[in-house]
Amino acid sequence: MKRIITVLFLLLAILYGLNSFAIDVENIVCGSGVKNRQIINPSDEFKVGGKVWCLSTITHIKKPTFIIHRWVFEGRHFDVKLKVLPYKRFRTWSYKTIYPSMKGVWKLEVIDGNGKLMKEKIFVVK
Repeated sequence: MKRIITVLFLLLAILYGLNSFAIDVENIVCGSGVKNRQIINPSDEFKVGGKVWCLSTITHIKKPTFIIHRWVFEGRHFDVKLKVLPYKRFRTWSYKTIYPSMKGVWKLEVIDGNGKLMKEKIFVVK
């Protein structure tokens, strides 16, 4: 019985340790730019010929790590690796230049350092 309790305690300690480094994505907002760590002109629809900026707010950061902004369009993806620092709330962003051949439905995926999809945002380019 003592051995079972010890094993259970070790398993709980391992699980707690793994989860203690988990980060969360509070939100993703897309727009025409970033100023003072805020999205300018938030929208889910954009025109070709410009840039789409997406800002992610990350929380529960225990240690320096990174996330990936994965821009997905028609089965292809473009990854941007972004540093995340241990603050209560950390905002980071990336952008994608949109050319005329890139009209359609896009998705921005936020992926953690372990490759896990944490949150996604869908937007349209017309």
